[in-house]
Amino acid sequence: MLKRFLRSITIITAILCLSIFGIGCSKKTSQEQVQNEFDSFMNELFVQEVQTDTLSLNYSLANPENYGIKYKETTLGEYSARHMNEDLSLSENNLKRLLSFEYKQLTAKQKLTYEIVKNYYVADLDYGDFTYYNECLGPTTGIQAQLPILLAEYSFYEKEDIDEYLRLLPCVYDYFKDIAQFEREKSTRGLFMSDHVADRIIAQCEAFIDNPKENFLIQYFNEKISKYKGLTDEEIITYQTINKEAILNDVIPAYKMLIEVLYELKGTGKNAAGLYYYPEGQAYYASLTKLKTGSNKSMDEMIEMLDNAIQDGVVDLSSLTVSDPAIIDKYLDFTSFPITNPEEILSDLKDDIAADFPEAVPVNCEIKYVPESLSDYLSPAMYLVPPIDNYINNNIYINGSDDATLSMIYTTVAHEGYPGHLYQCVYFRNQNPAPIRNVMNFTGYDEGWATYVELYSYHIAGIDENLADFLEANNVVILCMYARADIGIHYEGWSKTDVVDYIKKFIGDEKVAGLIYDTLLEEPAIYLPYAIGYLEIMELRGEAERALGNDFNAKEFHQFLLDIGPAQFGVIEDYLKLWVENSIN
Repeated sequence: MLKRFLRSITIITAILCLSIFGIGCSKKTSQEQVQNEFDSFMNELFVQEVQTDTLSLNYSLANPENYGIKYKETTLGEYSARHMNEDLSLSENNLKRLLSFEYKQLTAKQKLTYEIVKNYYVADLDYGDFTYYNECLGPTTGIQAQLPILLAEYSFYEKEDIDEYLRLLPCVYDYFKDIAQFEREKSTRGLFMSDHVADRIIAQCEAFIDNPKENFLIQYFNEKISKYKGLTDEEIITYQTINKEAILNDVIPAYKMLIEVLYELKGTGKNAAGLYYYPEGQAYYASLTKLKTGSNKSMDEMIEMLDNAIQDGVVDLSSLTVSDPAIIDKYLDFTSFPITNPEEILSDLKDDIAADFPEAVPVNCEIKYVPESLSDYLSPAMYLVPPIDNYINNNIYINGSDDATLSMIYTTVAHEGYPGHLYQCVYFRNQNPAPIRNVMNFTGYDEGWATYVELYSYHIAGIDENLADFLEANNVVILCMYARADIGIHYEGWSKTDVVDYIKKFIGDEKVAGLIYDTLLEEPAIYLPYAIGYLEIMELRGEAERALGNDFNAKEFHQFLLDIGPAQFGVIEDYLKLWVENSIN
């Protein structure tokens, strides 16, 4: 994720060299100089970004020394309003520096990077107007829910990495102290979360620290370190002892402290409804949506897009019930995909996507399972993005190893694996893009692509084709319904009654509708990157199909999206027009 850059960059003044023997030579020299300075600027931004905290550095680079990076102070970073405002000032300075480059002098690849970084800064600065609306806690995607997995998968490339990890664990307490103070400041401004959300986060934290001596970070580390080659038995025991003490004396107390602070602040929240009812909540939500989706559409345009997609999906479902009278029975009787073993699914998908997608880069992937203590709060599955210089080894976590979960896991593995996150991420890294692009956060593109291919996977799963069409259309309707209700709650001020009545039109179960409302209330815009990202990709595909007609080729379109990589959809659309023109010519 591209956090706001922490330092300003020294501005290098370009020197114009003139020659009486030929203007052409001087132009070439000047252009090369601009291009070299641009690359240098992008690399400096990348280096500064990945070393802002130890965890980010470990997840970004396996060999930081190759980028001129030396380990500095072990830290998880700082979480405070002051720090956020400093970052915003630096982002503004970096944007000014970026705009000082003469766009015409850049290479085609540099121009793409320029546009992406420029638009990223603009959206980032807009979002920065709402400092105290920031919320890093949440039952599903909050830092307290994600951190245990991130710590567990901290990479040990060298023995020094083990030492660094053990020095990092005590930093959890200090980082959580920052978060606690920030939550207190939110409270004084009337922006603290509702009691319901606080209770959910408290329950998640309590589940994680239940039975401390058996905490999975202790067990997982013990297994991991015992398999590490080159350590003596004495070193293994020493490391395991230090880790256990750090978990019990630093990490567990950090979660306890967070629980205490949330209990302390309960009741101070001024709003139990959507963001709409905060003073600047509607404007903040619009900014948050733009940042999370990467779409340049207005909120009204997004609403129209979602409503149209829902309507089209309902029409598709109705048409299928007419053309295939048995489709409802097929749907109700569908309890398992033909393949249920995740490893076999990965292999099957990798082979089956060859017809419609570029060749996959050969890498390894290990399937792991979410610890029971976290299972009630984490997503159904997750892919851990590998370092940009070591993407051969990949990990996918699946939330649940029971037969019922695995029987329906096929499309989820497609979302996380092939041709989803793993495939897209590795493909992009293999293109050797500007390093800065690997640490920028484009959730709309990432989740939009993964949702797009997840729906595609129904058609290669070996099930009845009409059933595949029905499942695809049904999932589009449900996903867009979630996103539409999210906007209704946080941008239009829908009440719980409004939301329940809206959702009941689709699922007919009032209790489930109420649970959906609670979920959308907890983490605003959580479904928008999936829904809007997917619809943006479908819109791009529709434009290409209309322009190319019979000459449209799905594999070539997919390669276009993969080659351009994660970016704002407005930027991608501009490049799509050029791609279509070149395809026609």
